Amino acid sequence: MFKNAYFTKAELSCRCCGKLHFSDDMLRRLIRVRERFNKPMVITSGYRCRDHCASIGSTMTHTTGQAVDVSVSGGRAYELLGIAIEEGFTGIGVKQHGPHGGRFLHLDDLGAISGERIRPTVWSY
Repeated sequence: MFKNAYFTKAELSCRCCGKLHFSDDMLRRLIRVRERFNKPMVITSGYRCRDHCASIGSTMTHTTGQAVDVSVSGGRAYELLGIAIEEGFTGIGVKQHGPHGGRFLHLDDLGAISGERIRPTVWSY
């Protein structure tokens, strides 16, 4: 059964089909980040099924149940980035331009992906 004090099943589930395939280790790591951040963390994208990723032209990192996008900007993004690195997130995508409501950090704890860059890694959108 899915239960924690900070994140709802709905915000971590796929937006198109409602499926939830989320790694327990990832959830525990995400909860530790939230507790250290000590501020609400709005998840704008959690698990995505393959059809959802394909329909939005996204990479498949969210299909693993080991990735989230968190709505955050400015100094809070900087703070969250530091905590995420300390908690072992190995992939961090940074989108901090454009309207504040569209700014976010992508956090994942994937290991090295076959044919991908060496982890840990940080990139910008």
